[in-house]
Amino acid sequence: MTADNSNIPSTDQLIDVIGNSSVGIAVTDGTGAVVLHNKAQSVLMGGEAAHLGGRILLDGADDGLARLLQRLEQEQRVENVQVAYCSAEGREHTARVNAVVAGKSGGTTRIHWVSRPELGERLPVPNTAAGDTATSDATAWIRAVGACARPSLAPSADKEEVMREFYQVAPVAIHLIGVNGNVMYANPADVALVEYDSSPSEYVGGHIRKIYEDQGLLDDFLSRWEEDSPIINFRANFVTKEGAPKPVLIFSTAQAQGGTVSNTRCFVFNDPEPERTRDTASAFGWPA
Repeated sequence: MTADNSNIPSTDQLIDVIGNSSVGIAVTDGTGAVVLHNKAQSVLMGGEAAHLGGRILLDGADDGLARLLQRLEQEQRVENVQVAYCSAEGREHTARVNAVVAGKSGGTTRIHWVSRPELGERLPVPNTAAGDTATSDATAWIRAVGACARPSLAPSADKEEVMREFYQVAPVAIHLIGVNGNVMYANPADVALVEYDSSPSEYVGGHIRKIYEDQGLLDDFLSRWEEDSPIINFRANFVTKEGAPKPVLIFSTAQAQGGTVSNTRCFVFNDPEPERTRDTASAFGWPA
């Protein structure tokens, strides 16, 4: 799919989607020194990148990062790699990383990282779910991200070039859904995920219903719009242009101001366990 500038969100939208997403996002140079990262990445790292000397620390030592950088140099792109992000105090947070190398003119290399926390629970839950939703790890995750302070290296207007590059080359599908249920924007990875590469206009601008296999599930999602309930670690099937099921893992939150939702921030991963039963939800189990 060729670049389409009309399908890139505005600078303000990019700041929100990247900065407030429910998954960790970081952009580094080729050595792992952080150029930009969001609140969720702060939670994974146990603090800002500056606390770690400005570099990502993986698997308890610098050689953890070195090994992954070496693999990226060889493969240029990795998906679903298990890592342990380390804080300056040595605390670890396990995650799965997708990363891609983006070469720029003048010899500058940037690496774009998207990390989802390894969670045992998910949101929303069906009303038949056992256990206490308020104490689930999915609930704890989204609350930690919401409470996290804006990092000093957060997305900002002066980082527009980096943000636009991230959106275009991100190793994960990203789409924004408007209040009418239509797909406002979808990045190249998202268009490719549902196999509309040859005709993106058949997907972007149309209703999100087109790509959901379980229409009842989507109706449930849409009916809870004003509740701003997050979708975290949720397994569903999308449907490709040719009608084939596409097992995915969804992390989505909504941008809301003054109690009114304007659009979603949806990050969609290829499900590394496609054989698992798809999740269902007949009511949102989000604690008040």
